Amino acid sequence: MKPCALALLMFVGLAQADEPQLRVQARLVPGDAVVVGEAVQLQVDVLTDSWFTRGASLPELSLAGTDVMPPNGEAEHLSQTIQGQTFSGLRYTYRITPTQAHVFSIAPLTVRANPAQASHELSGQTPALTFRASLPEGFSPGEPVLAASALRLSQSLTPSDGPFKVGDSLTRSVTLQADGTPGLALPAPPLASVAGLGAYPQTPQVSNLDDGRGGFNGGQRIDRVRYRIEREGDFELPAVRVKWWDNVNRKTRFSELPAVTFKAAAACSSYTPVFSIVDDLKQMGQPTRLRLSAFWLVGVAVLLLAVALYVNRGRLLHVLNAVRHWLRNRPPRQDYGLRPLNPRHEKDFQK
Repeated sequence: MKPCALALLMFVGLAQADEPQLRVQARLVPGDAVVVGEAVQLQVDVLTDSWFTRGASLPELSLAGTDVMPPNGEAEHLSQTIQGQTFSGLRYTYRITPTQAHVFSIAPLTVRANPAQASHELSGQTPALTFRASLPEGFSPGEPVLAASALRLSQSLTPSDGPFKVGDSLTRSVTLQADGTPGLALPAPPLASVAGLGAYPQTPQVSNLDDGRGGFNGGQRIDRVRYRIEREGDFELPAVRVKWWDNVNRKTRFSELPAVTFKAAAACSSYTPVFSIVDDLKQMGQPTRLRLSAFWLVGVAVLLLAVALYVNRGRLLHVLNAVRHWLRNRPPRQDYGLRPLNPRHEKDFQK
């Protein structure tokens, strides 16, 4: 029995020695200190000394006071040498954008994977991490912070030119694009109301920008306001000013759109046709009124009547034949005696 047990233990030991390893690492980029509105990356590396037949399974990350963008379907391939042994694996990235000044703690995350030649699913945990978010210089508590490496601001007016009149509608669109910042983290630009214009804000369009290969580049927000002109006069849609934090130069910047001015006239009370027949006749040297004598009117009426009779001649002949047949075959007339109006002389009539 002892030789059999020894052989069994050796077999189990060899099997365990051949079992692939799974290592999980995590780090914060650019570091553990950022400003509010600046994204910090939580990079999770999943490594094995074998290879992966499919992607790893990562948990959902929820952190109060932040906006978290989970890793997309694609992961970055990497290779590392740890203690003289080569490991290959995948790098997954969470993008965490703090919305308030605070110290945030990230609890360990459990990662599961199936390396090739593994007899069962393996798991590993990331270390606990902490980072601090502070207000950037020039911003006060409660003020929305937009942090980006670059920012673009543009606007359009539809319709783009007049003339405008009371009752018309026009739409102002403001597009905000920020590099390195998710669309959900972009604040709404200030669009003030204007006296004499009814303002109807539309639902903003918020999305993320990519590099064409699924990689994250930044965010975009499009705000639209439809204005209805309620009175005549001169109007000005105020300038739009956006305050933001430059991550590259570490300073506060401002981006601004110019004001939009236009004039509205009173609504027209009568309709003016696009083409005027009277003006065309005047340009051709013709009188604007046509006069016809009674002789010509009668002649036209007789001609129309003759045409109508000719077209319906078949029906007219059928009607005339029916009348002639009825006259020839009608029953003879009978004489009916009339009673006298005066009943006293009724005997005289009987004699």
